[in-house]
Amino acid sequence: MPSPNPAKLMPILTEVLERLGLSEYLHVLTENGFHNWETVVDITEDDLTTLNFKLGHRRALQREIATFRGVPTSSSLEPDLDSPEQTSLSSSALEKLSRQTGTTPPIREKRRYRRHPRPDNNAPKKPKTAYVNFADQLRTDPEIASLSFVDIAKEVGRRWQILPPEQKRIWESQSARAMQEYEAQMDEYKKTDSWRKYQVYLNDFKTQQAQAANAKRSGTSRIGPYAQGEYSRASPSSSDSPISVPSSAGTEAELCHNALTLAFSELVSLRGEILNQGIQPYDNSHLPSEELTRRAMYAFIRGTGSLVYMWTYQQADELLDRIYRPKQPVDAMTLAECFTIAAMGGHYDIDCFPDRIRRVLYASATLQFHEKTARTDYLRSMRLLLSMSFYALLEKHMSARYLIAAGLQIARWKCPPPHQTRNNGSGEGWRRIFRSLIFMDCWLSYTLGYTSEITLEDVATACAVYQHDSVDMDELIHRQTSKIGLVAAEIAKTLASPELATRENINMLTRKLETWRMEVPLMLQMPALTSDNPPDITLYQRRAVLMVHIMYLGALILLYRQLLVAAMETQLTDGAAWTSDIPVDDAKRYRNECALAAQQVSRIMRLISFDGTLTKRCWIMIYWAFSASIVLLFSSTIKLLDGVAEGVEDDLTYAKGCMDILEPCRHYEPVAYRYLEMLWPLYNSLRDIHHRMLGRAKTSIFSLLQPTDSNLLSPPMPVSKTEMGPISEKLSGLLTDPFGRKQNLKGDGSMRRVLNADGSCSVFWWR
Repeated sequence: MPSPNPAKLMPILTEVLERLGLSEYLHVLTENGFHNWETVVDITEDDLTTLNFKLGHRRALQREIATFRGVPTSSSLEPDLDSPEQTSLSSSALEKLSRQTGTTPPIREKRRYRRHPRPDNNAPKKPKTAYVNFADQLRTDPEIASLSFVDIAKEVGRRWQILPPEQKRIWESQSARAMQEYEAQMDEYKKTDSWRKYQVYLNDFKTQQAQAANAKRSGTSRIGPYAQGEYSRASPSSSDSPISVPSSAGTEAELCHNALTLAFSELVSLRGEILNQGIQPYDNSHLPSEELTRRAMYAFIRGTGSLVYMWTYQQADELLDRIYRPKQPVDAMTLAECFTIAAMGGHYDIDCFPDRIRRVLYASATLQFHEKTARTDYLRSMRLLLSMSFYALLEKHMSARYLIAAGLQIARWKCPPPHQTRNNGSGEGWRRIFRSLIFMDCWLSYTLGYTSEITLEDVATACAVYQHDSVDMDELIHRQTSKIGLVAAEIAKTLASPELATRENINMLTRKLETWRMEVPLMLQMPALTSDNPPDITLYQRRAVLMVHIMYLGALILLYRQLLVAAMETQLTDGAAWTSDIPVDDAKRYRNECALAAQQVSRIMRLISFDGTLTKRCWIMIYWAFSASIVLLFSSTIKLLDGVAEGVEDDLTYAKGCMDILEPCRHYEPVAYRYLEMLWPLYNSLRDIHHRMLGRAKTSIFSLLQPTDSNLLSPPMPVSKTEMGPISEKLSGLLTDPFGRKQNLKGDGSMRRVLNADGSCSVFWWR
């Protein structure tokens, strides 16, 4: 085979791609290890398929490689038609061309028809890439549209190459978001009969094609250098191997790149809201006070460290030493970590930094943390994405979801498997970060209604248990937090609507909750915490244990809340709306258990408040205080409709207790303020209806303070369904959709999630 002239200078890859109009592929080539023309020369056909080269672009690159190798342009690039296997460019087409160079060019054979399976017309349509969308818009320009096809391709490639990164990010963000929506649609489509029927057809088609190919090979003798014996001498990893085995790492790298692109586009949105105020960000030469930074970092670790694993005090001290007492230049990742932790601390210690400084710290962190920084250390990036997601969640910003998704993709790619971390403290730490990412994804899933990104492989990798004897209190809490989060996410997914609250589903999920409860270590159980000899733990560890039990009770609320809604609809329709296969008596029992769980939540929250460890921006406390209030108000509403006064007073008292927990958060957390604005009118209305139902004394107000003759009381007034209907409808909506994701914005039919003009995603839910 002709080889390149040794004296011939090796072309520059960027110049070759620009000349061919293929500059769009420069990023994907370098991302997968093809950094120069010397490596691209040995690229294989399978490589081009894996890198998603279009057919025309593939042929252009193959011709350029062939010309560089000395193959004349008059020779065909057609591979050996007798070979049924997919062959590499270097070992098939080019070798065939080399045999043709010394002889008269043969008559080109007719391309053999190759059957393809028919497409699945019912499947969601895959979205276009960022480059294709950019090209489509550019072709609307009459000046561009008037060019030839080749010139259009060259001009599009040139403009894409010189497009500023900020504008290119907009196209990539829109494309990544469309791809994510497509994948979500595919997840739903795979549950349908249409998808299953197409898979049966696809398997039958592949079987028929394989049988036809085998029959043809059995009647054809193969000779020459492409015989089977020659294949056995080629290494699967060699570029000269007839069969190139694509590496799975390339796919994982691409998934990480897409997830990071979307995550960073969301960070740009939140950062822009801050920096538009004209505030100078922090950097290596302009640092905040070390004393205040340390206080903020400690507040963050104290506020989250007992519940999930992210940072330790030792790691925080090391960060501060590297920044404030540097022995070498401080890298961007270190600055981003320090600023992010300090910004989070501003949420947990409100007196530490004013809101302005806290927001500037976060913006400064995002300026240091970008895609180039993320690639320098993927594991540190995974932890930083997790930390930033906490901040975004407290800011009520959509970037929380995409930061978690990007962190999970990195974890799947880079986290060490369990068998490699038994004697490796560092590896075990990264696996704990993975577990914290799983918890956060589960939280977003069962509180906001998003489809969980977690797979069974994730759970097997991150939640495997080793070293039972060396587990400390924090590790015990972290494990129970992750376990109950997984169960709660499964409950929310399984019981997404009232008709799914069947006896089978309820019993299956009840068993899982009971299994979790029975496996809780003795020192983490409520009787141990409230005994005369409680375990020797810190106040913040005690708070974390209590919050784990709140999440368990919250899972019970998730399990039974659809039955509450169904019971309310049944009462308002005189029984016509009840379609469940659960007996009415069992449904009433579940309803009472749900109210009892909400009462227990109220009691536990009082313990946390009494300990003085209630964080005014704690999203777990705020969410479950609100949810428990709704359940208790709902329970009292059902009892009032039944005409039963017993138990209503208890429900209203415990509901008020949850609302009292929200009151200190009102001035620091906008969502707490919004929640209370919805809760107090409902509470006051139900309290008035309850008092009216019991009857009031006809004499003076002083008779209310002492026993009164029943003859002096006004007769009880029946509760009207017309009066209770609007209250129950409001409570139903709040119970099943507390963050308003399913509500319309301004009545125009659009969702609360709003896209900005630059393609980024703005705040949602309650702003």
